[in-house]
Amino acid sequence: MIAVDGSSQDGTEEVIRREFPSVRLFQTAYAERSLQMNTGAFEAKGDIFLFVHVDMRLPSDALEKIRGRIDSGFIGGGFIKRYDPSNIILNAYAFCLNRFYFSWMRCLAGTNAIFVTRSVFESIHGFPDVPILEDLIFSDGMRKAGKMAVVESPVTVSSRRYLKHGIARQIMNNGRVLIGYKFFREKLDDLKERYALGSHGRKADFIFREISGTR
Repeated sequence: MIAVDGSSQDGTEEVIRREFPSVRLFQTAYAERSLQMNTGAFEAKGDIFLFVHVDMRLPSDALEKIRGRIDSGFIGGGFIKRYDPSNIILNAYAFCLNRFYFSWMRCLAGTNAIFVTRSVFESIHGFPDVPILEDLIFSDGMRKAGKMAVVESPVTVSSRRYLKHGIARQIMNNGRVLIGYKFFREKLDDLKERYALGSHGRKADFIFREISGTR
């Protein structure tokens, strides 16, 4: 297992060294996901890479599922996902992402726990050095390289970003960025700026209360 920290100041390095001494820890000069994931892949020794965000939980049989898909001829793939904590809106959103965005279009986000063989990762030159949507662009390369697997055992993804910025606001912002890239070919720098601006604003406190049960 490899952890790559983007030079954070929140105590991540200390926690990993104290609680997970067997994990190989590396740091990048700045927090950019493509740089962090490429660094981890460069340092890895295995023949299959699995990229997991730190705030995700894998199903208990994840590694067996991955090995089974690779042995069956898939070059890589990802897991369907669910949000925690969740409500009816996030459940519906996850369903749409799983059935249409992932299963039908074969578009992967980082929160799908992307896995890929080393040979394919190297053939498409890893994650692109771009300011946003590096996971989507990477999955486009995977799709051209061979068959991509959909693992039906869900990974659990933190919904903290949706709670912080408001569920509806965050979902609409995600959609605007995706449409801007897929259909209007907007510049990635512009999309990153739009994503950052769209994520700010007042919380949807009533949704947070509905999910967390607070009063």
